[in-house]
Amino acid sequence: MTTAREICFVFIGGTHQIYHLAPVAAEIARRESRFAVRCFCADEEAETALREIARRMQAETMEITRLPVPWLARVAVRVTGRPSAAKGPILASLRWRARRACAIVVPERTSAALRKMGWRRPLIHFRHGAGDRAPASEKRLRAFDMIVVPGEKDIKRAVDQGIDRARLRVGGYVKLDYLRIAPPAKEPLFDNGLPIVVYNPHFDPRISSLGIARDVIERFRHQDRYNLVFAPHIRCMEGMSQADRQRFLAQAVEGRIIVDLGSPSLFDMRYTQAADIYLGDVSSQLYEFLSRPRPAVFLNSHGADWKSDPRYAGWHLGEVADGPDTVLVAIDRAVAEHDSKIEAQADALKLAFGDFEGAIQRSTDILIEELTARQQA
Repeated sequence: MTTAREICFVFIGGTHQIYHLAPVAAEIARRESRFAVRCFCADEEAETALREIARRMQAETMEITRLPVPWLARVAVRVTGRPSAAKGPILASLRWRARRACAIVVPERTSAALRKMGWRRPLIHFRHGAGDRAPASEKRLRAFDMIVVPGEKDIKRAVDQGIDRARLRVGGYVKLDYLRIAPPAKEPLFDNGLPIVVYNPHFDPRISSLGIARDVIERFRHQDRYNLVFAPHIRCMEGMSQADRQRFLAQAVEGRIIVDLGSPSLFDMRYTQAADIYLGDVSSQLYEFLSRPRPAVFLNSHGADWKSDPRYAGWHLGEVADGPDTVLVAIDRAVAEHDSKIEAQADALKLAFGDFEGAIQRSTDILIEELTARQQA
């Protein structure tokens, strides 16, 4: 009797990353008896999301383990105030738990540190998101044996940064494929019939509009043409004081303005699917929103010279506002002139996400073929 080879899928970067890889783990568990699938996560919320994906995809054999948080990780979080500071100690504890695995598969780049911890077997990265921002952590991609990306845009960027093309594969956007199969809740967000704007600032303070977000929300409080959902990237809440949270929450208006600082709707596409208009800065959730072409507006809160900067390529797909005072005018203009942007939005979506229908199957095939080839080599 042949013993199943173990593949470890590791989710330590936040629940928002799970949809980008866990459906692949579930598909392998469901159809590939040659492999035993073990998923490791770091908190209860991530464990709940993994179990829900396993249930929806009927992956009964997918093993899910919540890693205990080492004391050093708790100290790091307490000292820095950042939950992400726990990643290093958690990875160190994982190194022993994965000792029998034929590969470790991850949706974030912090796990590149496993190489420095002595991991010598395949380390595989599935990119989460497909935005235009190029973080410094892209350099860590060199630690991975194979990198699976959503579309050709990420192939070009990785090659331009010196990554060997032979290590890159295009699988499509797994998250969109999964949510096509298991869509988020569709209960109406509002009942007044007004167009819905979803405002989605990024977490990177150097280029995010979060610093002016309260002023932006205030403009919506004093108009009657649009509903608003304030849905910042989930990582915006890292290090946010309780006082700042309360200031944001106090701006909600029943029946007109939703302020969400932590629910699964921030990343399960409930808001981006329900909204009529996107308002943001550099988040890759823009492209998730554009899975159906719709008007988009971007806040240039930091005075970027953006027109020839590839980090702001998405801004050519809508209107740009310089600050809170011009945001409503920009939204009106984006709605009025949207027809002229539809073709460009569709092309940008294809470049970013490839063909997202079937992405789970394609990405699963890519991973299985790679591991099988390495076993036979």
